[in-house]
Amino acid sequence: MKKTLLIILMILASSVIFILPQLPVQKLFDDSSESLIEADNSNEISQSRIAEKTKYRKDAQLVLEKIVEIRDLLKSKSIEKWNAEKFNIALENISSGDDLYREGEYLRSIKQYREALDQLNNLKEDAAKIIESTIISANNNIEKLDSELTVEQTINSINLAFAIDKNNESIKLLKERSLKLPDLFNKVMQSDQFINEQKYEDAFSVLSEAIMLDPYRKKTKTSMENLNKQIKEKTFIEFMSEGFEAMDQNNFSSARKVFNEALKTYPERPDVYDALNQLESRESSFQIKERIKNAEANENLENWSEAKKEYEALLESDNSLVSLKARLINVRIRAELDEQLENLINNPLTLRSDELHQKAKKLLKTAQGINQRGAKLEKQIESVSKIIVQARNPIPVNFFSDNKTKVTIFKIGSLGLFEKRTIELVPGYYVALGQRIGFRDIRLDFAIEPNEVDKNISIMCVERI
Repeated sequence: MKKTLLIILMILASSVIFILPQLPVQKLFDDSSESLIEADNSNEISQSRIAEKTKYRKDAQLVLEKIVEIRDLLKSKSIEKWNAEKFNIALENISSGDDLYREGEYLRSIKQYREALDQLNNLKEDAAKIIESTIISANNNIEKLDSELTVEQTINSINLAFAIDKNNESIKLLKERSLKLPDLFNKVMQSDQFINEQKYEDAFSVLSEAIMLDPYRKKTKTSMENLNKQIKEKTFIEFMSEGFEAMDQNNFSSARKVFNEALKTYPERPDVYDALNQLESRESSFQIKERIKNAEANENLENWSEAKKEYEALLESDNSLVSLKARLINVRIRAELDEQLENLINNPLTLRSDELHQKAKKLLKTAQGINQRGAKLEKQIESVSKIIVQARNPIPVNFFSDNKTKVTIFKIGSLGLFEKRTIELVPGYYVALGQRIGFRDIRLDFAIEPNEVDKNISIMCVERI
């Protein structure tokens, strides 16, 4: 029995040594089932040698499995587009390993396979590096976006990265953005040109479109922020210029309006407050000058009362106007004289009284004593002179009654009973009283005007008691 078992083992060993090496070994990517045991030149079979060969074969198979996995992965990542040369070198090393494998040089084949595996792993790492660098460089270039060449290179690099890894979220987003990159570049260039030409509204419109094309580009948003600042600054400068122009034209309400608009634009800008303070000062100064001009115009027109009111109002608002104080003294004197003369001219009949007549003469003398007399004063002097003379020229007055009524003229005396009586009275206001027994008294107020002719007055009591 033992002898039979020994014969069987020798036959199996001979098969492993002499028959299996003659079988064809398939290439790298076939599942081979051939024997890996190499025949020994010796007729004796070493069991340890058989075990060693078996181990090498298994090690080679494990390396080959990893090679297949990485090879297929690299093919899925379009290796032919970005490093076909190194990939082909790795494949050549694999082919050399296959040859060694078929020749039974398992240890050497493993070494060749591992070299190929290292090369494939390096390519796999290169793919990851390309993805990583593309994400960084593409984003930087999209931000930069300074030339058509940059646009072209960025699109190409994104397309390559997308071919390597279509499932990478960052690359997928870059791929979407790259489709709009040429239009985005044109919008950016156009907006820069508009900004340089200070066509801010056009630039705003184009930048808005650029943001809609690629809302992820930070520089577009920064450009829009800067543009808004430029528009704001331009608007502010326009408001300030318009305000100063209006102020120079003494259009203070318009100036205040636009300065306040400038203040809304920049609430904290000190130059706006300086402009508003300057406006208040200029407006106050202008108003004072205008009111002084108005007062002087009234002086020239001899409207002394109006000039007096204006000067007094000015000094009330600003007591520092020293020059007006001296002027006001003369204006007040002239205003009082003008008022007295006008009152006398408008009420000439008041001069019936000797006292008032004397005051009128004194007033006339004062008026005549003024050196710089205007046309109005000259006319007043002329009128008052006539009034003073006429105030003492008696006027014949005819009184009619019924010869039953007793007539008395206050401050003149009793005229008694009469039917007609003529007396001379100087111009003025008079009161006549009629009395008759059994009848109600009658009072009659009348006036005698200067140069009046055929003055007739009738007075009689006719109402019984």
